[in-house]
Amino acid sequence: MSRAPLIFGASNIATISELRLPWSVSARRRRGGEVFAPSASAPKPKQCLGLTTLLYPPPAGTHLATMPVILRISFDRPYAAYYGGETVTGRVDMQVDKPTQIRAVTITFRGEASVHWTETKSKSSGTGSSTETVTYSASEIYFSNKVYFVGGDSGDITLSPGDYVYAFQCLLPPTLPNSFEGVHGHIRYTTKAVVHRPWKFDHGARAAFTVVAPLDLNMYPQARAPIEREQSKHFCCLWCKSGPLTMSVRVPHGGYVPGQTILLQIQIDNASTTNVRNLRGTLNQVVRWNATSKTKVTEGRMVDLVFDREVKANDSKVFSQMINVPPVPPSNLNNCRIIDLEYLLTVTARVGGAHLNLEIKAPLLIGTFPVVIADLSPAYPYPGGPSPSAPPGSPSPDLPPPSYEECFFKGNSIMDAKDGDNEYTMGIHNFTPRYPVWNLISPPQILD
Repeated sequence: MSRAPLIFGASNIATISELRLPWSVSARRRRGGEVFAPSASAPKPKQCLGLTTLLYPPPAGTHLATMPVILRISFDRPYAAYYGGETVTGRVDMQVDKPTQIRAVTITFRGEASVHWTETKSKSSGTGSSTETVTYSASEIYFSNKVYFVGGDSGDITLSPGDYVYAFQCLLPPTLPNSFEGVHGHIRYTTKAVVHRPWKFDHGARAAFTVVAPLDLNMYPQARAPIEREQSKHFCCLWCKSGPLTMSVRVPHGGYVPGQTILLQIQIDNASTTNVRNLRGTLNQVVRWNATSKTKVTEGRMVDLVFDREVKANDSKVFSQMINVPPVPPSNLNNCRIIDLEYLLTVTARVGGAHLNLEIKAPLLIGTFPVVIADLSPAYPYPGGPSPSAPPGSPSPDLPPPSYEECFFKGNSIMDAKDGDNEYTMGIHNFTPRYPVWNLISPPQILD
């Protein structure tokens, strides 16, 4: 029998299945001889060129002598970044140091989102006051599929010492939300290989890969249009009212991609009698965590802007600053209901005394494809291959392909005690997603 590929459905509703594959893997021993003989029609292990190895044996603090089985998961694609509808391929390498009794060798693919945080609240009663901890959480499962490489639910097998290689492939649903790691949750895609051992702790290895959900800025009119904001205020002193302090902020476009440069222009017209001490600005990532009964909002600072020049009363000045967009996920996190995000540019004119500062906030749209010529179709077929040369839906084949770089905000541990991870789970525990970064020397041309 030939190996049946693992194919997921297109729905975001979780599908949980267990598939037993025929002998579609190879097994070889360091001391000669075949341990398991694949069937004549089983395909040979593929050559994993450009292999990305994400897990290494064994975990910290575990002695190699105590691990009769060592596992390693590798992805064929450099940086393990994929788009919905693509096939994830790779291999599981297993090293057996001594005869070992097992029940099965499996691999599980899983896509899920989770939100979790706690808050401390005070309670008052007739006998006094106390505090309690309230937990808020929510979760979504996009897919969960399990494959048997060797064995099954019952019966034992004895593995002879040797090196074993199991190739895998998995077709991703086309409408998955973007990978995301944050302070109160995540959208995460993982694969876990497990050696199930009767009456003993299972040995496993876990790896995560990035899923990029395309957000083509050419599909959003606000991404093309410039951002222009203006605010004014008056300062009062007793019965006198000063002239206005006016601040205007301009950005050439409303949408950008990581790797692009934003030209920020700020104009201060100070017709008041109060000096502007300086200007400050930030580019922030604003995340909304939607638990079952409450929503929490957090902000992460990406860029700090500092203008230390004073604008005296009855004076005007213009400030300019180039802002480089770092590797971050696209806005909105489409197809995820429990995590949402946006990007906010804030500029503040700071004044002295007891007066309130003047502030302007403007949302920016961050996408995965830059704005290009207006009449180009946004849907170009993805050419495929071991690494993306142009992402699916790339708006122009003439643009240089993006690189895939780790997110500006560092990730989290992917180990999951609820899924059986313990001291016998091998791997690099922390994972930071990678996002497309475009090396554009100048902004793409826009034709009105």
